[in-house]
Amino acid sequence: MPSRPELIETLGVHLEAEYDLPPLAARIYADLVLTDDTGLTFEACLSNHGASKGSVSTALNLLQKMGIITYYTKPGDRRRHFTIAARKAFFRSKLEEQLKKIGKDRAIIQLVNNFNKQCNKAHYERYGERTESYLEFLDQSESLVQASLDRFRKWN
Repeated sequence: MPSRPELIETLGVHLEAEYDLPPLAARIYADLVLTDDTGLTFEACLSNHGASKGSVSTALNLLQKMGIITYYTKPGDRRRHFTIAARKAFFRSKLEEQLKKIGKDRAIIQLVNNFNKQCNKAHYERYGERTESYLEFLDQSESLVQASLDRFRKWN
C-alpha cells in the first residue's frame, strides 16, 4: 500500500491530466480528497506542499473558481478551512463528467453513422453493425452512470 504522500502524488498526477490542473492545484485537491471532513487550512497547504504563499493562494483560488473546493470558518478562528465542495464531491464529479463524455461520443458517432447510412451505403453495410453495437454500449453505459449519479444525488 502506498504511503499518504505517494498516494497524493499518484492521485495528483491523475487529477492533472483529468481536470487539466496545474501540478500544485492537483496535489492540493488530492490532499483534500484524502483529508477528513475538517479539511485543510491555508497553513496546512503551505507546509504539506512546500510551496510559496502566492502559489498556494493561486491554486486554492483556481480550485474554488472551478467549484470543486470551498471553505468555511470556525467561530473564534479567522482561518479558512478548505474542503471538497459538497455539490462537486469527487466521485459525483467524475460521474457527471463521464455522462457528458458519453453524450458527446454518442452524438458524433450517431452523426457519422447517419451520414454513412444515407450517403455511404457500402461503408454502412460493412461497418454499420459494429457502429450500432457501439451505440448500444454507450446507451447501456449512460444508463449505468445515470443510475449511479442518481444515488450520489440522494446523498448530497
